[in-house]
Amino acid sequence: MKTQNIWNRFRLSDNQKRNPNNLKLHFEKGIDVALRKQYIDLTKWLRKTFAFPTLLNVYIINTEKMQLGNGKWVYGSFKWFNKRTPIIKIPSSVGEELKQEYTNEEINEMILSSLIHEITHYYQWVEGLKQTNAITERQANFYRYRILNEFFSR
Repeated sequence: MKTQNIWNRFRLSDNQKRNPNNLKLHFEKGIDVALRKQYIDLTKWLRKTFAFPTLLNVYIINTEKMQLGNGKWVYGSFKWFNKRTPIIKIPSSVGEELKQEYTNEEINEMILSSLIHEITHYYQWVEGLKQTNAITERQANFYRYRILNEFFSR
């Protein structure tokens, strides 16, 4: 099955109306200053480049991983509600073992890619796509570095 190009369906043309207030970042205390700046730069670019049809709050939390209600530990989550705005949570702290294995630039890219992964889930939700979890995850992983590379190469 061919992966749908979901990001292109939300790409803004020059004459399209933007709603920059529909993507909001919320930072927990203790987030690395350089990473915080990259989040802000990425978000500004995303707002100019892609539509966000409904409000999306993104919470950047100061932890390495987060635990879901089912007990699974993850590097990010997208959650939607019937009567509230959807949210994304991204852990943005890094353990010593990663700091020894990767450069700060590589680590920050991995963390930022989690945001792109979760925004893909937001777009899947907006579109009301009925896909298996495996396809949903494959599609989100497919775009995580493609969109980030587009941001870094602008």
